[in-house]
Amino acid sequence: MMRMPVSVAMAVCNGERYLAAQIDTILSQLNQNDELIVSYDPSNDATLSIVKGYEAADNRVRVIYNHEHSRGLVSNFENALKDCANEIIFYADQDDYWFSNKINRVMKEFDNPEVLVVVHDAKLTDENLHVVNESTFALRGGARDSFIGNLVRLSYIGCCMAFRKEALGYILPLPTKGRSHDWWTGSICCCYGRMAIVDEPLILHRFHTNNATPKKRPGFRYQLVVRVTILFNTAKRRGFAQLIRRRLSSR
Repeated sequence: MMRMPVSVAMAVCNGERYLAAQIDTILSQLNQNDELIVSYDPSNDATLSIVKGYEAADNRVRVIYNHEHSRGLVSNFENALKDCANEIIFYADQDDYWFSNKINRVMKEFDNPEVLVVVHDAKLTDENLHVVNESTFALRGGARDSFIGNLVRLSYIGCCMAFRKEALGYILPLPTKGRSHDWWTGSICCCYGRMAIVDEPLILHRFHTNNATPKKRPGFRYQLVVRVTILFNTAKRRGFAQLIRRRLSSR
């Protein structure tokens, strides 16, 4: 049985070193009606020529330009999300390595119509893909499938996340700064639907000097700002007040 078509949202900037290897692992498991949306931030290396080469050779790849004045990782991902057309959307970093069963394994969880978002585990590697930790779940104290649980311990990783396109109505615009689009996405999706957790590594998450993943846990002030931002923007989202009243009345 054919699975639902998927969109992969990738943000790229100064990523020439690992970009081609990552794109290859994604394209190898995309069907013809799937798409890879690559949002490009101005770079000082060969990133643009690499992604344009893939676009010219494969009609599943589309390169768009991030014209937001703020630019940066969050606005770059937002730019990619806005162009995603298919039913299921995957976040993708520019420097990881997807296992060949990632998409099919995640898509099994969406057979349950109540599932709005799926998160999965990853192996952490050095820049040469040598595994240094077998589980990012273990490093972050596990995955939490609730809004409150994530506020207690911010734990989601965007490159290990997929969600239904309908969630864009709640996710966009991305209100967070720095690199916390993933914490926001997981949190807001938990408010409006069910999160499925795949306790299985489906990518190698490359950890190197130039990637966006922090090299240590962010400081208290940053984490506090992110939590306040998530709370404030969740309360503003469409239908949230009605959702809370409905849940309270059903108790």
